[in-house]
Amino acid sequence: MRHFDLISRGFLAVLACLVPWALWAVFHIPIGSADTHLWLPQGRAERQRYEDFLDKFGSDQLLLASWDGATLDDPRVVRFIELAENEVAKNERLTSVVSPIKIVESLENSQLELSRAEAVNRLQGTLIGKSGTLSIVILVSQLGGTEHKQTIELVRKIADEVPDLGRDKLRLVGSVYESYAIDKAAEDSLSKLVLPSSFLALLVSWFCVKSFRAVFVVMILAGCGQLVVISVVYYGGYEFSAVMIVLPTLVFMLTLSGAVHLVNYLLDAKKHDAQATGLTALAKGWLPCTLSSVTTMLGMLSLVGSELLPVRQFGYLSAICLGIATVILLLGFPALADFLFSIRNPLRKPSASPLTTIDSESSSNSTTSYWLAMQYRYRNWISIGAILALAISFVGVSRLTPSSKFLDMFPPENRVHQDLVWFEENVGPVATVEVLLSYKKSDDSNVLDQAQQVVKVSQELKGSGQLGGSMSAANFFPKFTNATGIRATSIRASQKRGLEANLDQLAEKGVLSQSTSETTWRISVRVPAASSSGYGQVTEYVAGLVESSLKDAQPAPTVELTGLYPVLHETQMTLLSDLGYSFLSAYLLISPVMMLVVRGFWGGLLIMIPNILPLALAFGVLGWFGNSLEIAGVLTASIALGIAVDDTLHFVCWYMNERKAANTPREAVARSFRSCSSAMLHTTLICSCSMFPFLFADFIPTRQFATLMISILVAAIVADLVVLPALLLSPAGILIRSEKGSSEVARKANK
Repeated sequence: MRHFDLISRGFLAVLACLVPWALWAVFHIPIGSADTHLWLPQGRAERQRYEDFLDKFGSDQLLLASWDGATLDDPRVVRFIELAENEVAKNERLTSVVSPIKIVESLENSQLELSRAEAVNRLQGTLIGKSGTLSIVILVSQLGGTEHKQTIELVRKIADEVPDLGRDKLRLVGSVYESYAIDKAAEDSLSKLVLPSSFLALLVSWFCVKSFRAVFVVMILAGCGQLVVISVVYYGGYEFSAVMIVLPTLVFMLTLSGAVHLVNYLLDAKKHDAQATGLTALAKGWLPCTLSSVTTMLGMLSLVGSELLPVRQFGYLSAICLGIATVILLLGFPALADFLFSIRNPLRKPSASPLTTIDSESSSNSTTSYWLAMQYRYRNWISIGAILALAISFVGVSRLTPSSKFLDMFPPENRVHQDLVWFEENVGPVATVEVLLSYKKSDDSNVLDQAQQVVKVSQELKGSGQLGGSMSAANFFPKFTNATGIRATSIRASQKRGLEANLDQLAEKGVLSQSTSETTWRISVRVPAASSSGYGQVTEYVAGLVESSLKDAQPAPTVELTGLYPVLHETQMTLLSDLGYSFLSAYLLISPVMMLVVRGFWGGLLIMIPNILPLALAFGVLGWFGNSLEIAGVLTASIALGIAVDDTLHFVCWYMNERKAANTPREAVARSFRSCSSAMLHTTLICSCSMFPFLFADFIPTRQFATLMISILVAAIVADLVVLPALLLSPAGILIRSEKGSSEVARKANK
């Protein structure tokens, strides 16, 4: 014992020396997110198609800029474009500016001889809205897409230089702005919510513990858990994305829970022996605390099997951080507790502490006794009700639908949400599906035949009524004739020569790609991002229109649909499959631990019921009420299962010890309830309050994570203090074996 005490003191000294490096990481927190298509693994067909598309046509990273009153006659549009083109010439973040004014003028003055109305009509739904509001397209380089914060600031400075415009009137959408908005939400959450979360946890800890020494022990150890996360992310070369922002609070919450239980063990020991030390508490609590961390880490590691990069990263980083935090908790607690509690005895009136355990039924209050009596009386009904609730919840889970739509990530009152809706109402849809028509050079078709098929597909898409416009080579083609005869043949020959002469110009516009073996035509279809339709529905609808327009094409081209929209559809499907996979993996990983604790296969499955029930209820309610599943839900499922096991392990360990002491199941449940129910309630209250500030985040997935975590924590404490005792007292409780005192228990039971 003395030897371990020295180890604990030395460990605290080393830990104190590492604090400056941890604080350095705090003040240099890296914020960033991977591109959406990089979420999928390289082997996925949709990612490969998208990357092939980028190889052929270059980056599709862009910004769409507009404002109220932006029309072809607005002088602010001309000035904005001039300034943007100047930046393109000297700033490597921007590659080009697509001016709707210049395109309209070129269509009017070209050989096409279109009227202004006809030229505007060709751009309607893409660059110009029905009301005449237009958008300016700014193409961004790979560097500009990576450093999107600087790119957005550059565009906003351009707007500031335009008279009567300014950044406040500027409306931006597009893939680059979406990445910026998500990372900005992550940065705001870290800067605005993590400190209030920690402060609220501190206040609630004091309210529960009523001891400055105990609160300091708990908060110092939990704070170390937070510093571990930030240090691992910073020194490991990772970034805090919108998915990762809850990780510091999550590890803080888990470390805090273990610290509260250790303090509870210490206060219980001091009630019997005033000389009890932190090592005394550790000797009694290290096993349930270690098992709690191990089960939670197993839940986290179940996410490593995900195909989505952010989910996978969250899984192994959270497990690593919690493992380090647990080592700090177990090694640092004895010396820290002894130091703080030795300053002045805070337990002159041990009974005043809400965490002080009670070992005899005679000292319990009447409310607790009445509650335990009611539990015993209705134990079978409670057990049956829990199983029925579990079954109903699983039906709700089967009704869950995934969502990774950008608009669903921000609340309606957020400027990001409002600008996107404004854009789609005044200009047109902002999301795109890329339709690629590829023709082999060996095909029996000429460039004119291919161009006519491109026109036909473009017209079919634009005339659907449910999509926006499309941008393709068809926007720059003349009107092709379908007449026959000598004159028509001459016209077709002339148009064919004209097309062949302009293929290089079409390639420069990004609507055509040629190789030695094939020619690929690109049709960028604008699809609504603010509609209720899912990515899959929209993509399938576009595919159906393309197929119907080409059903008689000779020779038929190879058709591919790609772009961020189809990639996000695959992401949605992966989200749903990952939910089931990660939960099943977590269950299969955690169940053997529970079986080991109770030393029985069926007993382990029995005590898993109150751990599965909170998750099933939370996700079942989501499904029954038609709510969509965000990426946060996938993270919550397996992690929450590990957290739910935490209190169960402490209760069951108390129960097993009481059974070994020759107590009947009813006595063992009563003593376990009185011994650890206060600590369980306090950890739930503190952890829930630490997640509470995240309910006000501007990022909906973060809100959903906090909502689910709080709901699951509350449901878990109900399950552990109501359902678990009922199961232990029911006929099924015989599955939980006791090694010692069997004859004494039988003797007591027969009295």
